[in-house]
Amino acid sequence: MLSKTFSAAVQNIGLTITPDHAYGIYGGYLLTVYESGSKKTAFFNFLLDENEDNTLAALEISDTIKSNISTYSILNYDLQDDGLSITTSQGVPTFLKIIDFCTELLNEHKVMGSEYCSACGKKFGKRYPKKLTRRNNNYLLCESCTLEVLEEQDKPDEETGGTDAGRDSYKGVIAAVVSGLIGVFLYYACYRWLLPLTVEWETWDFRYVLTALGFATSFLVYIGYTMFNKKACLTSYLSVSVTAVLATIIGQYIGIIVEILNDHPVKFSLIYKTLLKMPLRSTALEGFKSYSTDFYILAVISAVLAAVGSVIFLLGLYDKSRKVKEEFKIETLKIKSN
Repeated sequence: MLSKTFSAAVQNIGLTITPDHAYGIYGGYLLTVYESGSKKTAFFNFLLDENEDNTLAALEISDTIKSNISTYSILNYDLQDDGLSITTSQGVPTFLKIIDFCTELLNEHKVMGSEYCSACGKKFGKRYPKKLTRRNNNYLLCESCTLEVLEEQDKPDEETGGTDAGRDSYKGVIAAVVSGLIGVFLYYACYRWLLPLTVEWETWDFRYVLTALGFATSFLVYIGYTMFNKKACLTSYLSVSVTAVLATIIGQYIGIIVEILNDHPVKFSLIYKTLLKMPLRSTALEGFKSYSTDFYILAVISAVLAAVGSVIFLLGLYDKSRKVKEEFKIETLKIKSN
């Protein structure tokens, strides 16, 4: 919203008032002004195409503004190829002086203004220019440049394609697998060195705490994949979730085997039978059937936590990689350039 004082002042210099900003042709340039708290911003739309004269003009304009920062209490300014934005927190009289100062500066350096398209530099002639409004700033465009903007906006979201994208996905999958192996090692380490320290705790089973490694493993796999590919796609969904769950189940299996060997030292010849037959209660060696039951319970809990973690992290990846289309408005400016 524009304050009443601000609205009256800019309307007095010929600008059109809208709920969020005011705009109009002023001094030969499309001018947009708006307020944000005590800050007042003016945006001059023009074209500084890439040539030696315009490069020199841009440097001189920037130097002149810098030398007048204290004079007009300028908070910041931004000079781009398609316009100049300048902000102050001073009152309306000073703000109007800044507008005149910038207009004179642009005219002095013969910067192309409202008679030309600010995208391609083509002169409008007798045709009405198109006004594109984006984030409170207004731009003058010719019909062809306006069509290009509309076509770009209508393009569907595309997955990153090409050789580089495929290579990044390939590296991401490998990194996810390596990270999953790190998760498996965490299970081994916890069952090998941490779990024996809790054998005297009779009130609760510390192995249920270790199921949280499923969530930790999903995080490691997610981090590994996104080190090389931050694009949300089918490859990322499958590689992160499947690798995390499989690594968790394998890690839990190895953890139970380590627990068996800690509790019941066996000969090397029996390790083979223990590894193969422990998961199947019907074929488990005598004395190991309870471990088979424990394995299934702990593996299911760990796998669920890994799956939940994968969903959480992948949703975050989806939000980050989703293409957010910028809102804008296009209308014909009912003012002909002279």
